Amino acid sequence: MSGRRIVYLTALLMGAVFHSLYGQYLSYILLRFLILLPFVSLLISLPAMLRVRVHLSASGTSPRGEAAAARLKMDSRCFLPVGCLSMTFTGENRFTGEAVEKRKVRCWGVLKAEESLPLPSDSCGVVTCRLGRVWAWDYMGIFAFPVKRCDPATYTVLPIPDEPKPMPELDQDSAITLKPKAGGGYSEEHELRPYRQGDPLNVIHWKLSSKLDEPIVREPQLMQRKRVTLSVTPSSDRRALESQLDQLLYLSRSLIEKGIPHRICFGAHQQAYIKDKNSLDEFLEAILSARPDGSRGPVDRNKSDELVYSIRPKPGEGGTKP
Repeated sequence: MSGRRIVYLTALLMGAVFHSLYGQYLSYILLRFLILLPFVSLLISLPAMLRVRVHLSASGTSPRGEAAAARLKMDSRCFLPVGCLSMTFTGENRFTGEAVEKRKVRCWGVLKAEESLPLPSDSCGVVTCRLGRVWAWDYMGIFAFPVKRCDPATYTVLPIPDEPKPMPELDQDSAITLKPKAGGGYSEEHELRPYRQGDPLNVIHWKLSSKLDEPIVREPQLMQRKRVTLSVTPSSDRRALESQLDQLLYLSRSLIEKGIPHRICFGAHQQAYIKDKNSLDEFLEAILSARPDGSRGPVDRNKSDELVYSIRPKPGEGGTKP
């Protein structure tokens, strides 16, 4: 608004020069008018300037690459509009550390208005956007008062689900294992093993024992689902990391659709038990809210009761050729 102040001061100076040269009553009235005009403008503008409120909100979530925008709502809460609202809009992607391009926003004659502010969505992450100091100006643009600060807004840029190649076998059949049934008893699944002292006689496989000339028993087995774990060691390359996130989202959603609870390990310090879409969404937001540390996850190989799949970047997207 410095331009308007310069225009006003120029007009005031010309009025003073005119009064000094002309010296008539008309020049006196004109000079008085120029002196009082800003204060009259302030008096009329003041109710709206003091009562105006600004609210910033974002679009929630969007897939990477899809258009996103923040909504700026302004309400003078008065029958008169605010002459002008000026503010600075900025933000930061918490996952990548990239800053949102800083821009100046000006809105004229605000009574009740909304404005859409485009947001970057080419990188995954939780983006926090905020307004700097908001100023309400009078109708002449000479005086300004600060407006009450509004809370920052956040939105999440999600990965795009991408099927791994080759697709790992993480369905129910491959995630089943057998273990000895505690206390014995009936079971459809058995495992044959040599007789050990203390085994009851009714578990001896007499027919097979007679052929092998040594006692063989049938040990009841209990079917148990292996714990499925998706492990990610975050890559330092942005494209490679996004490839890992894309595959992670695809696999986790596939397991949820099949009703298979699973665990996700992202680096060494972030892990969660995923049982439905809500728990997946919450964990994704937790991952995308902080810079990845790039450390290896606690799980990087299969165990007897655990089926682990380590997600690596695809070749050509920051990954190495298999």
